[in-house]
Amino acid sequence: MPPELHTMLLSAVSPFDAGVSALKLKIMRDHSGSPERPNRTAAVLVPVLDKPEPEILLTVRSESLQQHPGQVSFPGGSADDTDRSAVSTALREAEEEIGLDFSQVSPLGFLDRLDTISDYRVLPVVGLVRPSFVWQPDHREVAEVFTVPLHLAVDHKQYSHQEVVYGGKTHVVSSLHWHGHRIWGITAAILLNFGRRIERSICEAADVNYGR
Repeated sequence: MPPELHTMLLSAVSPFDAGVSALKLKIMRDHSGSPERPNRTAAVLVPVLDKPEPEILLTVRSESLQQHPGQVSFPGGSADDTDRSAVSTALREAEEEIGLDFSQVSPLGFLDRLDTISDYRVLPVVGLVRPSFVWQPDHREVAEVFTVPLHLAVDHKQYSHQEVVYGGKTHVVSSLHWHGHRIWGITAAILLNFGRRIERSICEAADVNYGR
């Protein structure tokens, strides 16, 4: 990956030492009749393959899973008692789901938190993955692993939007179609948030350079 791109990614994420509470919160659910905070928390890894043309790594969930079978997602899941932090949760789940060893990924920072319509608070962790990584999916959880060019995955112009009804409420859902895969829901929301952060990082860098 070109050094300037690595610098841009670092400036687009929130540093770990800033703390989770400092992150913005995007609410994708209706609060009426439910507690303000979702009952469950989860963390996902947003894996960026460290290539000259970086790629986002995504999974297709197994059809045998009870929750969201067959949907495109990031590696991740709920925290357990052994996890020291959200980063630990994301890395552990990635190792379990796609065989990503801790030594092959460098966590960069957080994206914004999201409260989902399925009553989860999700914290995305961006990680830079070595280009030599060969995924080994656990097929009990993951049916397929594929990649999307980073520049395309975070480009809001590539997405379509439609209204869906869930739990008696109407929600706007974003979707990206890539080689037969539909990337939508929370996964699309995370990618779009990543894209907005990258755009802001580029604009801020341009302002600094212009002011010199």
